[in-house]
Amino acid sequence: MQHEKGGIVLIRGMKGLGDCIYQRAFLRQLPGIVFLETPWPELYQDMPHVRCVRPATDLRTQAKNMARHAKWARVPPGQSTTTIRYGGNGIYNGMRNCFRVQPAPLDLPAFGPSPVEGRYVVVRPVTARAEWRADTRNPLPEYIANAASEMRRRGYRLVSVADLQPGQEWALDPLPAADVRYHAGELPVEQLLALLQGSAAVIGGIGWIVPASIAARVPAWIVCGGQGGYNAPELITDRAMDTSRLTFAVPDNFCRCTERQHTCDKRIANYDQRFAEWADRLPAVV
Repeated sequence: MQHEKGGIVLIRGMKGLGDCIYQRAFLRQLPGIVFLETPWPELYQDMPHVRCVRPATDLRTQAKNMARHAKWARVPPGQSTTTIRYGGNGIYNGMRNCFRVQPAPLDLPAFGPSPVEGRYVVVRPVTARAEWRADTRNPLPEYIANAASEMRRRGYRLVSVADLQPGQEWALDPLPAADVRYHAGELPVEQLLALLQGSAAVIGGIGWIVPASIAARVPAWIVCGGQGGYNAPELITDRAMDTSRLTFAVPDNFCRCTERQHTCDKRIANYDQRFAEWADRLPAVV
């Protein structure tokens, strides 16, 4: 990356919500003005040197968030361009190669009070999307449902979040129990992340809740499915992160494939017991 102190550069960033959270740690290290293509300008509201540029995307949730914004930065002509990508060597290793800097600690802006009061756990049900199928990566839905039921039994309120739409994205059965459901994308990203920041814990599969939980310093129980060639714990976390509050439940025969459609073995022995032991420790790490 050609980016001298005081210079200007255009970064064609990753577009997923989780990817954009990871990117913050690297963008914070760049001097000078940075023009960043991103569907999630809210994530950079505390970074005055980052100017958000409207990207092209066909993905539904990203397009919905972009439609909330009318003011986007315009890139001066003739700027150098860097495209952020990563493969099978890990998210942070890929970003190190692209950004050419070491990351700062992973964090988030302060998004204000949570839309839900009291002591609650955020739950991400297992879903499938027509536009971007991640069936291989998904954990077995019953593992998320069982964990949610156990937390309710322990007296926590359950807040389930998703952006479901008939024919576009749907939840897989069994659906976790919940006291509050935001399943139609009702929460804008600021409130979604404020909800997570105010939670006692987070439960779900691989996705944006991994970097968000690390950045918010909230305990998280993350259940792995398959596609470990891209989504193994050591590939989506890094030594530069504080992962002390993060716990992965990994299948016994964790499949290291990189395919979107594959018959990965997602079974986890003694799952309920392992989760109960994690929940027993939870008050000590909150």
